[in-house]
Amino acid sequence: MAVVHKSIRVKLYPTEEQKILIDKTIGCVRFVYNQTLADCKQLYEQSKRFPTKSERSKNLVPLKEKHEFLKEADSRALQQSVRDFNSALDNFFKNRNHFGFPKFKTKRVSKQSYKTQYSGGWGGADVLDNQHIKLPKLGRVETKHFNMPKEYKLFNIAVEKTRTNKYYASICIETEVQPLPKTGKQVGFDLGLIDLLIGSDETRFERPKFNYRNKDKLAKEQRKLSKMRTKLERAKLNLDECKNYQKQKHKVSKLREHVANCAKDFNHKLSRKLVEEYDFLAFENLNVEGMKKNHHVAYAISDVRWSRLLNFIQYKCNWYGKEFKQVDRFYASSKICSCCGAYHKDIVNSLSIREWVCPDCGTHHDRDVNAARNILTRALSVA
Repeated sequence: MAVVHKSIRVKLYPTEEQKILIDKTIGCVRFVYNQTLADCKQLYEQSKRFPTKSERSKNLVPLKEKHEFLKEADSRALQQSVRDFNSALDNFFKNRNHFGFPKFKTKRVSKQSYKTQYSGGWGGADVLDNQHIKLPKLGRVETKHFNMPKEYKLFNIAVEKTRTNKYYASICIETEVQPLPKTGKQVGFDLGLIDLLIGSDETRFERPKFNYRNKDKLAKEQRKLSKMRTKLERAKLNLDECKNYQKQKHKVSKLREHVANCAKDFNHKLSRKLVEEYDFLAFENLNVEGMKKNHHVAYAISDVRWSRLLNFIQYKCNWYGKEFKQVDRFYASSKICSCCGAYHKDIVNSLSIREWVCPDCGTHHDRDVNAARNILTRALSVA
């Protein structure tokens, strides 16, 4: 059995008083993070050095004495905010090419959240039962029914508020996962836009069209929102005080959230199905961000969400004892005959060619299935 870290996301049903406390805590956490960043920048401008971790942690006490409203928030969440800043700064110094310098947090983002630690039942966050959790300052909070493992170790609980004013909790735990039974099947998959996945065993998974189904409706609602915004800005009115504008903004956010939830649900179900059915899964390592620069296929690539699907398959393979491999992105899987291994650059030189015949061995190939078979062969050779 494998010991894994997993997060269980559940919907919260807080009272009106608890909603106010959650919103206050989110604001206080953001304030402490931004204040810590501002102090670091100020010290660097004065003495050309950054404060140490202990110095940044000690600044929280005088900050709470100076700003009384911080005492209304969960102290563990404020301490976690300082730790998050420390991690962001450490990541920047370790790998500047990948991580940028920490930025100030804003409330105008898709979701707001804070994290509170489990402290062994001494006033910290805890899981009470399948329909209630305990949060500092809030007490007992009702949730949607969820299932917890029989044995687990609780680390922390992250509380999140979405743009549609819904509240969620992510319960981070450590638990044991039972490996899935072996099937003895191996497969290579070619990623596509017409079909989402094309397997070396000729299985095909149709591409979901969540964005396309709601494309016209979303565009219509966004045009309404844009016109209302332009009209209100010309009249020099405060957008936060205009109820019709806020209603329309909520409508657009709700539609986007529905599309995102459908796509995430599909990716979870498909990844679970593949991990249950195959013991060895091979994929090509595509440069998705680079491919999105082609505006002809950018919308379709965003719709299929390749990166997230591969991430789901990879971590589930690690959990359940299956093997996941990716071949090099520069491997010409479509131009190599999977039967004789001959390379034909001139024959398969366009994406419009979906079928071709190998002149060396005379095998008739489907372009995607042939690529999937080459991906599997390549992954097994380097495994």
